Amino acid sequence: MNALKIEIVSDVVCPWCVIGFENLKKAIKELEDELTFEISWKPYELHPEIPTNGYDKELYMQQKFGSNRSKGVYDEIIDIGKDLDFDFNFSKTERLPNTFLAHRLLWYAEQKNLQNELSENLFYAYFTEGKDIGSIEVLASIASELGLDKLKIISFLKSEIGSKEVEDQKLESIEKSIGAVPTYIINDQYLIQGGQQPETFMAFLRKIQSKELEKQNV
Repeated sequence: MNALKIEIVSDVVCPWCVIGFENLKKAIKELEDELTFEISWKPYELHPEIPTNGYDKELYMQQKFGSNRSKGVYDEIIDIGKDLDFDFNFSKTERLPNTFLAHRLLWYAEQKNLQNELSENLFYAYFTEGKDIGSIEVLASIASELGLDKLKIISFLKSEIGSKEVEDQKLESIEKSIGAVPTYIINDQYLIQGGQQPETFMAFLRKIQSKELEKQNV
């Protein structure tokens, strides 16, 4: 059985990316007797304009949504999170981070086969614990929870290693006209976007597998 390749274009400060991955995991669990998967994560920056040291989140929300809407904009997401047993604590987060360092760390983690685990830890650190995931120290601590050497990660993040690769991956997404996350690219050609329900993922993945089998039998 050939594995379906799933590239997840995501940003670590995107709540719908959390929701989408939780539902994708459910779909994969249901399909484990039918299909196998190879998952990788690709970078997308929702807020590339954010300074390296971050930006006041409350001020950003007021500027984007206005003072009357800023507090209620997350209500739907919090409710969905409860259904998925994921705790969105938006009130804990004081600063909106620049996520480029986190994407570099994810690039590094791919080489260690730890991307899925790191992505989930980053989501939890930011959305549940309210940690500043734009901080080198915080990122290194999160990585160390997965068994990675903290001092090596700090040294890596202070260097420029992986920067070009991450920028190139971001450019690839732009070239594919991806302008929203989460976006899932299956076998380099099929796209599905958003925090879909598990049943939607299952139907989509089965359809792709069927098409791939048809190609092999031609």
